[in-house]
Amino acid sequence: MSPFPPAPTIVIFTGAGLSRSSGFAPFDPAAMPAGVTIEDVVTREGFERDPERVRGFYNLRRRQLLETVVPNPAHDALAVLGTVKKGEVLIVTRNIDDLHERAGSAGVLHTHGELLKARCLICTHVSDRLDDITEATACPVCGNAGHLRPHIVWVGEEPLHTAAIFAALAHCRVFAAIGAAGGSEPARSFLAEAGRAGARTIEFAAERATASGRFAETRPGPLVETVPEWVKQVIAKG
Repeated sequence: MSPFPPAPTIVIFTGAGLSRSSGFAPFDPAAMPAGVTIEDVVTREGFERDPERVRGFYNLRRRQLLETVVPNPAHDALAVLGTVKKGEVLIVTRNIDDLHERAGSAGVLHTHGELLKARCLICTHVSDRLDDITEATACPVCGNAGHLRPHIVWVGEEPLHTAAIFAALAHCRVFAAIGAAGGSEPARSFLAEAGRAGARTIEFAAERATASGRFAETRPGPLVETVPEWVKQVIAKG
């Protein structure tokens, strides 16, 4: 049986702004290691050119996530919403961290992969990975060493779970984008599908100036404040 609700009434899409509120911004240019560009670590060409550099980048980010980063009040509030409205909430995130899961949310769909997983280039198995990935690391299924890549969607690759997400959007009553650029993909396409379903659309932006203006309602301000307040209102309405 699928762990995801077949027709959730609330679909929530979260982006980099939510993780940044927890101090985790793995792809921010200012946080890139010396001599490494974003193109080096998010493209198939970059991985093929220097797999050890790419593995090293994600190893560093994985250690940071596990050792210093914790869910923030917005993550916690969304987990509470999912518990109170069990089966009615689907969280879709383009973030590669596990902060939603650690906060207690279930059935989270990661469109761009997961930092705490690795994919085998030989058997394609995706496995959990909490430690570093190196040239000597073997796939736990097929046993081949040196063929694990981060379970990250490279630029140009198809985002994950697309069909399931659009199926949910086609029936939802509320679509909320939190810390995600509403004017860029995939938020723009998600918004359009939710709009066709007649859903109420809400955008949470750190500042009004960063809002896309494409949503019926915009809630500007710190996500750690605006999201918990909204969740309280939703729960109070029953």
